[in-house]
Amino acid sequence: MVSWMAGKQSRGPKVLRVQLGRELRALRDEVGLSREDLADRFGWHATKVSRIEQGQATVTAEEVNNLLDLFDASEETAERVRKLGQEARKRGSYGKVPDWARGYIGMESDADRLRVYDAELVSGLLQTERYAKAVIATSVVVAPAEIDRTVNNRIKRHELLTRENAPEVHVILGEAALYRQVGGPDVLKEQLQHLKDVAGLPDVTLQVLSFAAGEHAALGTGFTLLDLVDVGATYVYLEDLTSSDFWDKRAHTDVYELVFSRLGVAALSERETLAALDAAIARLS
Repeated sequence: MVSWMAGKQSRGPKVLRVQLGRELRALRDEVGLSREDLADRFGWHATKVSRIEQGQATVTAEEVNNLLDLFDASEETAERVRKLGQEARKRGSYGKVPDWARGYIGMESDADRLRVYDAELVSGLLQTERYAKAVIATSVVVAPAEIDRTVNNRIKRHELLTRENAPEVHVILGEAALYRQVGGPDVLKEQLQHLKDVAGLPDVTLQVLSFAAGEHAALGTGFTLLDLVDVGATYVYLEDLTSSDFWDKRAHTDVYELVFSRLGVAALSERETLAALDAAIARLS
């Protein structure tokens, strides 16, 4: 298995915005300015500074230059940051997706390791076309005319599982995902067989958390952990019906990493998971 610490040679705009934000935050710290001080200098709201430094907002070329002047950055540093800003302003080619979901798709594509827990459904990254269409068709925020396009965008994400320098992917699914007949029994059967195929990929670990495992620390929630080597950070991604959140503070990421580790211990082994998939498929035959 390729180590997730290997990294990648190129990054998408979302990760580059994160890197840019970290560079600007480091320069701000060097000159001893608080976020509030910086906001006052430019007539911004403090939340704008926070969003820039967390990679959640696009920074114009003029804003980058003004910040570099204020921070009295060296010529070498300024050149590096300007180039980073230019690349970060490019729009990722993720198709027509909601802005709140676009950030995740960019981060997922650039992650070196993904750890995913889904309690009720098969994770989007592992969904078959028919399963994805059945799920997306129930959405109240995706217009009927956009369902096929949204499904295609989701299926295109499969490419990262088999590309060169594929990320390490560890998915834990609640047992409910094996029995909820999304799209009907034939669609679910096809989906379960696809999970078996994906589980055989060299960089994928798939586990099922059985009902018999009982209570656990992630009851009622699903989440994704994304590790980014170039940025030197781990992010927690949470999503609901109309919005999403990225958290990178250790107070958050440490908790989710601990919970994921415990879920992995409580879940079926990889071999037991394949047996559970076979049993679920047999029930649908």
